[in-house]
Amino acid sequence: MSRRALPADDLNPYVALTDTTLNVILVMVFVVAALTALTRVNWENLRYQDAQTTFQEAVNARIPTARRPILNRGKNDPVGTQRWVFTNNTLFKPGSVNLSPGGRATLKQFAQALRENPGTWRRIRIEGHTLPTRTRTSDRWEDATNRAAAAARFLVTQGGIAPYYIATAGRGGQNPLPNLTLTAPDHARIEIVLEYTNSAPAGDTP
Repeated sequence: MSRRALPADDLNPYVALTDTTLNVILVMVFVVAALTALTRVNWENLRYQDAQTTFQEAVNARIPTARRPILNRGKNDPVGTQRWVFTNNTLFKPGSVNLSPGGRATLKQFAQALRENPGTWRRIRIEGHTLPTRTRTSDRWEDATNRAAAAARFLVTQGGIAPYYIATAGRGGQNPLPNLTLTAPDHARIEIVLEYTNSAPAGDTP
C-alpha cells in the first residue's frame, strides 16, 4: 500500500526555513567557539613567550657558554613551562652528590637571573635524573633525589630564593634526553622547571 503524497499546498515552508536557520546558528556558534579557543591559546603562548625570552636573555648574560644550561624542548609540558637542563658534570663533583665550585657558581648566577625577573615566574620544580634504567630492580632514585635537593638547598641558602617556591623530585632514569645514546653521560642531569606567570604573589618578591 503506497502512502499518499501531501499536496503542495500542505507543505509548510517555515519548517524548512527554521531547520536551515538553526543549522546556520549552530555552525556559527561552533566557529566562534573554535576561534575564541584558538585566539586564547595563541595569546597565552605569546604572553609566556615574552617572559621566557626575557629570562633566557638574563641567563645568557650571566652564565658563561661553557657552563650555561640548555633548554629541554622535548617535553610535552603545559603552556608557560620552561625546562633548563644542567648536566651533572656541570654541577657536581665526579661521582658525588656534592656541588663543585663551578656548579655553585652556575647555580648562583641562575638564581641571580631569577631574582632579576620577579613577577614573571611563580614556581620552581627541580628534577634529578640519572642514566637510563637498565633493570627493573634499581632506578637510582636516591642519587637523583639527593642531587635535586642539593641544587634546591643551594638556591635557597646561597641564591636568595624563598624555599616555598621550590619543589624537588627524583626521577631516576625514567626520562632520558632525546637524540642521545643510552650511555651518553648527559642523561645524568638536573632539570630546573620554571612555571611562568604575569604577576608576583601579592606583597612578596622572590
